[in-house]
Amino acid sequence: MPLVLLLILLSALPDAMLAVVLRDLFVERYGVSAESAQMFLAVNLLGAGLAVPLVRWLRASCPAWSIVVAGALADATLLGLMWLPIGFGPTLVLRVLEGVADVATFAALFQILGQVHDRPAAWRMGVGASMLVGGLGAGAAIGGAMIRMSSMGPTIAFVLGAGSCLATALGAWIGSAVLERSAPAAERPEVGQPERPRSLWPVLLMAASDRATGAALTAVFAGFLAKNLGYDPAQRGLLVGLPLILMAVGAAPAGWVADRLGPLRVRTACAFAYALCFALVPWLGFSTVALSLVLLLLGLAAAPLLPASLSLASQAGQGTSGLAAFRAAGDGGYFVGILSVVTVGALAGGDRMGTQQALMAGFGLLHLACTAGTVMAMRRGR
Repeated sequence: MPLVLLLILLSALPDAMLAVVLRDLFVERYGVSAESAQMFLAVNLLGAGLAVPLVRWLRASCPAWSIVVAGALADATLLGLMWLPIGFGPTLVLRVLEGVADVATFAALFQILGQVHDRPAAWRMGVGASMLVGGLGAGAAIGGAMIRMSSMGPTIAFVLGAGSCLATALGAWIGSAVLERSAPAAERPEVGQPERPRSLWPVLLMAASDRATGAALTAVFAGFLAKNLGYDPAQRGLLVGLPLILMAVGAAPAGWVADRLGPLRVRTACAFAYALCFALVPWLGFSTVALSLVLLLLGLAAAPLLPASLSLASQAGQGTSGLAAFRAAGDGGYFVGILSVVTVGALAGGDRMGTQQALMAGFGLLHLACTAGTVMAMRRGR
């Protein structure tokens, strides 16, 4: 299990490194607009959708460890090619393919983690979620620091990302031999399931709604604090980072609680609290104390969402392809969240603050509705 967690951390580093230097990479390197540069993040989601049938086909004949090795090597190769001055268009094509490899690696790693039977399921997924979120944070920090120190400039992010993927592939290759006895189920192809698989769509909707609200929080909230309330960068960083830190630190303990009370029950209670806190956030900005308190509650409520959802996805009986679909649904939700924020912002006029408050409240209510619908569906066994 420690090796799998390390590989999850390593596999999460590249995306955060690239996101930090997006403007420098493409606006300055290829002369495209800032809006066009965002396409680099968006097309990765297309690759995520394409990965689902590919993973299902691969798992019919390949062990999960082999998918991790192949996916990480493909990821490293594609990042290396993107480092070359090949133009913005070809870079976007490679980014689509990189999205396929990224999701395949993610799904196989969490499938292996889900089949390590020496710990309860949700606790394992919680620790994995902590490593995933921690890897994103570490990737952003490492990428930003290395870019300032390196003479290569922002393109060093491609090199660092490729190196991280090569380390993931090497670790998975070692793990396929060393951990074969301790995780034999993860080494067998998925030729069938002993039980009838459960419907996965409610869990996919959970993933999409979680990521959509996360996109709204990062895209709207920081700008809201700066433009409307006059918070300085240090204050904004602290307030935006507070719930993310609590999510990373609290995921494993939240998974432990979910194992004892049931992942659906814990997820339902926390999702309702999360949605209500989310909707309240933009209305409390004039009081730093009140805002900080609600963000604290928001982070605590958000901590169980990912481990509980991953546990439910793993229990659905659809194997690695189900986890790939979970990741793709989350990426799709993130894209819809960003697109909604950009579209509403472009169309809105007049009361900008009121628009941002309505957006945050709307996303919170949407998450609340998704939670109610998915819980009813899962309790009815649909």
